[in-house]
Amino acid sequence: MTDIFNKILGVLLAFTVLAGGPLVINTMSKDLTMNRSVLNEMTNMINKVADNGRLSQEDLSDFYLGISSYGVTMDAEVKRYMKVINPDGAGGTYSSYMYSDDLTSWNQGDIIKITVKAVDYTSAQRIQYRLLHLSPPKFDQTLAGMVRK
Repeated sequence: MTDIFNKILGVLLAFTVLAGGPLVINTMSKDLTMNRSVLNEMTNMINKVADNGRLSQEDLSDFYLGISSYGVTMDAEVKRYMKVINPDGAGGTYSSYMYSDDLTSWNQGDIIKITVKAVDYTSAQRIQYRLLHLSPPKFDQTLAGMVRK
């Protein structure tokens, strides 16, 4: 009697390994390509602002569209930290950074910080959870750069 259960269990396990393994590998490679592409979009945006010192609404729209065009919906937040020079009381100065809502004009030394988070799980993460009961984290990356202009 237990021999039948072992055979059924063996067939189910073999099917899971033979069909599920390549499926997970294929979807994970697409997921990793998507992650790399979104990081490239973030880097391009930081370089554009760092080189030009400007960020238009059209640039932001293109960035939002670009990061969401790789298969999963992303939510991005662009922050500007304005460099402020303060006297230190001993005749010198020190630098500090203040958050600013104005994203249109940037000064030399300002910092742009971009945070991108995935809104939902990718297909690879869903398949991993269904087959292996693993729940990998959603995409969540932050990159920053300093304006050089």
